[in-house]
Amino acid sequence: MAKKIRRALDATLGRWMRHFFFILLRSYYGLFFNISIADKAALQDQPGGLILSTHGSRHDGPIVAALLYTTRRVRPAVAYSEYYSPLQWFPLMISGCVPMSSPKTWTPDRRAAQKTKALQALRNIIGNGNTILLFPGGGIKKQRMEIIQPHFSGAYDTIKELGDIPVTIIKIRGLSPHETQRRDMFWRFLGISKGRRHVLIDIQPLDAPLNTSVPLAEFNADLEARFNSDLTPHTPEQPLAAKKPSRQ
Repeated sequence: MAKKIRRALDATLGRWMRHFFFILLRSYYGLFFNISIADKAALQDQPGGLILSTHGSRHDGPIVAALLYTTRRVRPAVAYSEYYSPLQWFPLMISGCVPMSSPKTWTPDRRAAQKTKALQALRNIIGNGNTILLFPGGGIKKQRMEIIQPHFSGAYDTIKELGDIPVTIIKIRGLSPHETQRRDMFWRFLGISKGRRHVLIDIQPLDAPLNTSVPLAEFNADLEARFNSDLTPHTPEQPLAAKKPSRQ
């Protein structure tokens, strides 16, 4: 009975709320960001699958879900603590976010049960034709390059558990504070020197599948290399952006 009620609410109130959030987010990102999406059509006819994305800011989940809303229904996977935060629970629930991981204070058995429950939820969601957005690197990166710790198993476990599902990589460039900021002149008519920030969302369906038969650390290294394939590390002789001298 509870599941039927939840589905009815999702198809009525949930749908209206998602449209409302979609309009708000599209308006906000249209006004303050200059966004380019490469190969969006690649997701148009794709059945339910998995999107693995870089993670450079708190905008990543909302911006992908909002801009792909008319193409695919994308349901971001979020940390358990974030999902059940009193200030975030309602919008995350209405948006269809999926709680992953579990508090470290739980017992190992309880954490294992939660992991099994989360993977089963992902299986059902993808089986219903929806798309899951997952950030393999965990938290927001603190450097320009994407780094996936060798022990992070979210993407590895999901692909291994769900088997042969479509997997797409998304590289988000321009949102991280560790990247060079480029802006247009959209707001110059108001006398504001800084315009909208340029953001690129590069969608790349995988031709060569990720191999889950190798050890976890090797899998993460392969995925990390794919995320960073168009980047070159900065060296001390090549600073990200020259700082202006301070005035004494």
